[in-house]
Amino acid sequence: MKLVVRAHILRGFGIFVLSFLVGTTYTVLIGLIDIPLRALLIAWPVWIGVFWFLFWKFNLLRFTGFIAVLPVSILAFEMLWSVTHPGMNADQHSAFDHSHYTPGLRVKNPVVYEARPDGRGSGLKEILIGKDGFRADPDTGKGNPERCQFVLIGDSMIYGTGMPYPFTFGPVLASMGTRACVFGVSNNSPADYLATFKYVADRIEPGAHVAFYLYAYNDFVGHHKYFRRRLDSLSNSFPKLFKWARYFDRWRQATFVYSLFRVEQAVRTRKTLWQYDIGKVEPIKIHYAGDPAKYVSPKHLNNRQRVALQLFFSEVGEFARNRPRHISILIHPDDAEIYANFARRSPVFADLDPRRADALRICEEYNFLCEDISRHIYERSWAEGKNPYFIDNRHFSAFGTRIVAEHFVAFAKRVAAPTRTATAAPD
Repeated sequence: MKLVVRAHILRGFGIFVLSFLVGTTYTVLIGLIDIPLRALLIAWPVWIGVFWFLFWKFNLLRFTGFIAVLPVSILAFEMLWSVTHPGMNADQHSAFDHSHYTPGLRVKNPVVYEARPDGRGSGLKEILIGKDGFRADPDTGKGNPERCQFVLIGDSMIYGTGMPYPFTFGPVLASMGTRACVFGVSNNSPADYLATFKYVADRIEPGAHVAFYLYAYNDFVGHHKYFRRRLDSLSNSFPKLFKWARYFDRWRQATFVYSLFRVEQAVRTRKTLWQYDIGKVEPIKIHYAGDPAKYVSPKHLNNRQRVALQLFFSEVGEFARNRPRHISILIHPDDAEIYANFARRSPVFADLDPRRADALRICEEYNFLCEDISRHIYERSWAEGKNPYFIDNRHFSAFGTRIVAEHFVAFAKRVAAPTRTATAAPD
């Protein structure tokens, strides 16, 4: 009798172990699709439970090889692919709480585009992440200053996605006489900006000017996403657990299947070449999916988006309360709104996105230094007859980076003027 019970226990344990292994391989296989990592972690025990039920209830152990052959074959191929094709996507190497990148990371671009000086990725040969976890010069190894008197915090627009390092904000501001710390991380949003602010706080000098850049395209998130991203900060409390999760997330983003889903999404919509002659030597050229003249204005911020912004401003203010620094919020537009204005062929910028005005009003309630730079970007672009974005991508071009950097220098001087009283946090 004891032998029967022991055999039954061993069989149950063996089925569980087998279910765990098969369920894990299928979970990893599903993870190669472009879905959030947290959804994958939730699905993991579900897959294990499904296979445990099938193996136990229907005695499918003899078919284990047939069930496992698909995920094992694909994952074996992907391991080889990820080793031979590391890619250039810095997003694969950000901290789990999105506050910074992996320090010391160096990635070479397998394909360098030289033929399109105004196109994304042209001339980008290598990416280096400095010892502080942010972008640095691949040639010299130099990045942000050790101590920060001027600070820019934002997403891929501030990081300089698609541009060689010399054309990004750090070097451009340095050429203007402003040595700034640039803390940009791709795919970030207001909750992540707060994580970055906390991560670099000890480096910021008293009285420094800290500018948060809010991008109208994807920074007006709902409070649900805001809370989810804030939960990622738990990685600081459980470093080993999140370290392994981060390793897996980096690996899956380097796989062929993952990149295939990304590419299919990118090419699903064909882009048309649009040209706008605004009286300069050459017309402004744009590769865009739809007609910029048919721009549809977004709706005002909804309650969820307002709550998320209020939480962001409140938490930034609370964290900065005992730190004497100038905190400013600078809002910039989506490329679609700028292009819609080009289609109007008017040198005067028309506000077409009401969300920016909504965000500006909320910002001013918190006594920060708030400014919308959309008009500045458009009028400078019109005056010089140049596109502030890449011809084929919504990120800042070298020209766009330069005019935003010029605005930052002028804005910082206004902030530091004795007639203006700086506020470190709302009252």
